[in-house]
Amino acid sequence: MTQLGCSTRLLLIVALVVAVLFFVGLIGGAIGRGLGIDSPDFLHVPILEVHEFFRGDPIIEVGSFHISNTLLASWVTLIVVVAISFAATRKMRIIPRRLQGLVEVAMETLLNFVEGVAGRKHGRIFFPVVATIFIFVIFNAYLALLPFYGPGIYAAETKAVEATAAGRVASIEVENGAKVEEGQVIYVLDTGEEMTTPSAGEIEIEVHEGEPVSEGAEVATLETKPPLFRSANTDINMTLALAIMAVFFVEFWGLRSKGFRHYITEYVNFGELGRGIKLLFTGKIRDAPLTIITGVINAVMGGLEVISHGTRMISFAFRLFGNMTAAEILLLSATFLIPWVMAIPFYGLELLIGFIQALIFGGLTLVFAAVAVAHGSEEHAHE
Repeated sequence: MTQLGCSTRLLLIVALVVAVLFFVGLIGGAIGRGLGIDSPDFLHVPILEVHEFFRGDPIIEVGSFHISNTLLASWVTLIVVVAISFAATRKMRIIPRRLQGLVEVAMETLLNFVEGVAGRKHGRIFFPVVATIFIFVIFNAYLALLPFYGPGIYAAETKAVEATAAGRVASIEVENGAKVEEGQVIYVLDTGEEMTTPSAGEIEIEVHEGEPVSEGAEVATLETKPPLFRSANTDINMTLALAIMAVFFVEFWGLRSKGFRHYITEYVNFGELGRGIKLLFTGKIRDAPLTIITGVINAVMGGLEVISHGTRMISFAFRLFGNMTAAEILLLSATFLIPWVMAIPFYGLELLIGFIQALIFGGLTLVFAAVAVAHGSEEHAHE
């Protein structure tokens, strides 16, 4: 009997492990529960509860300032990036060690990409901003794949629900411990007044039917369980901040390259219109109409240029937010249906999406900057 090779045995072991995990995940996931299969509680995957879609959930309150789970995730990203940078550059050598060599290869590849688009002179100027955006976005995406991101580690928060009117409780509309949505009716008073929930969460009723309540009295408590860490790329505030920073630097480089006078005429260009009006009032009727029409076109084009530069921020912010949020929802949905095995292919997809989104965000910033500087160089060359 032919003996199996080492690689074949290893392949069979891996296939067996994957099959077992798939079977257990099928039983413990949403599909298994939907089929009525009873399984131990420790096999159940926590249900994802999205309380704030466009922004992170507040976790810590410091006075009037709220620290959200996406802000905490961005701090984790900064700590990881700084730690890797420190470890790679702490004892630099001419013949680099593994970490130093890996970082040098990554930075050199990124620098070559920037210089390939903008040239050596301007590429060195653009590199710090473009590299910062690329590194921050890609680390946000990749760290979000770790197990302690998303559902699993919660930051429980309890909020009191107060009566908005006085009266006697005629009926209670929800069961104790049920999950409610914002604005859902909790109970109805004998006066016909309906009491609703101020936010979504798991409710605990503290009154009974027929019991009198006074205005402002605590009648229920809401418990929410937002994840402690959520990818910073899925917070519109974070992506908008990155977009504002990118557009600011593009405009700054354009201003420095063109000079203030040429830069401002790109947005406010009434010179030709003023010259046409002047021709009209000085009696040069033949040349005035065409000059005025050209001036109006230039003024309108300046307004459109202002709008186009403003839409860059919206495009930057929503492109990154939409793609990263959709990818995370896809991954969580796959994990929820069949845990463990079904999520493996989507983890590979997430790695690709994170890299592409970081490259697009940094690459568009680079392209806009290169175009702004190129126009400025051409204008100075004609002068």
